[in-house]
Amino acid sequence: MTVKGLPDELYKLCNDIFLECDQFGSYERLCSFCRGHQKLYFLKLKLKRASDLQELYELNLPILVESEHEQYGWIFPTFLEALKQACPEGDARRGKLDFLSVKVKELRNQAQVCLPQKPNSEQRLFKSLLRIDFEEQEDLVKQALDSQTPYKKTAAFLVHGEEKFGQETLVTRLSQLPQLRNGRQVKIKACGMNDISNLWDEVAKYLGIANQSAALSAEQIIDAICQILQTQNLIFIIYEVNRTYLGFLPELLQEFWQLIIDKIYQKNNKETYLVMFLVDNKGYVCKSGVSLAWQLNQPEYPQIPLYLPPVSRFPQRKLQEWLGMAQAAEVVPESLCAETLLVESQGGVPELVYQRICHYCGSSWEGKLAQWLIQ
Repeated sequence: MTVKGLPDELYKLCNDIFLECDQFGSYERLCSFCRGHQKLYFLKLKLKRASDLQELYELNLPILVESEHEQYGWIFPTFLEALKQACPEGDARRGKLDFLSVKVKELRNQAQVCLPQKPNSEQRLFKSLLRIDFEEQEDLVKQALDSQTPYKKTAAFLVHGEEKFGQETLVTRLSQLPQLRNGRQVKIKACGMNDISNLWDEVAKYLGIANQSAALSAEQIIDAICQILQTQNLIFIIYEVNRTYLGFLPELLQEFWQLIIDKIYQKNNKETYLVMFLVDNKGYVCKSGVSLAWQLNQPEYPQIPLYLPPVSRFPQRKLQEWLGMAQAAEVVPESLCAETLLVESQGGVPELVYQRICHYCGSSWEGKLAQWLIQ
């Protein structure tokens, strides 16, 4: 057996040294060793069981060599240093591990060790996380999009629920539906807006048509929107609608959204989709009295947004289903289980689940992942 990017000579050296170390005496010892070191902790869920010591080494050396942590980087040199520190002073294994560390660092400097392709592995993880649960909301959005007449492909939705329940992640998933893929997205935070003109100004800036000398009129901005819709889908994503003043949302619907719809319906030549997602991170909007469509066949829809089922905690069954697929695709460690995720995420709070999964995969939800999802 060989390890990707690791020369045979170095592979044999690792074999000879590791099999002298107590930590490779069993799967349990190796896991316990990693669990006892903060920087190695994430490895414990990646390690594989084996029927004998040689198989234990052969199955787990690739994991040790190729693993990289979001914060700590390439983990193999750290593992070697931890092994050395576990040996008593004067132990011959310390010298062997020092020699091995030097050889490994030389290989790294020569770019001969095939380290994990971090952007690719992270992207696979990110895309996989999008598939956890939320089928009910996705099915309703698909139904709404498919029910549109050929030249009036317009839809609006309220995405809502409690804080940290994955609203932004759901919107990212919905924006990538086949009907909307490769659409142009306009992402705006409504927080702090005190007049509908603020929204028009932000849209103009996002579309790259803002005039520095004077604000564009709503009609001018709508003309630009119609021009975009000649060739591509346009998706408005308006975040933090729960943090606006009481009368702002009715104004948004009447003096922004409905104005746009009326204009594009007049042209009657649109084959692309115009979609708006209103994102509520507190679950306030549906209780505020703002007009919502509760059924797809409601006459006012899509002039008013369709109420989607609120996002909620991930149930154990959904986590188990996702883990089965993610583990088969080698996206997450085989030993990660739904019970662990539920215990560590306050019973399945979506963003806490994402955080724990990323932790066990050596990545970071708060870092690149969250940015990638909502960029």
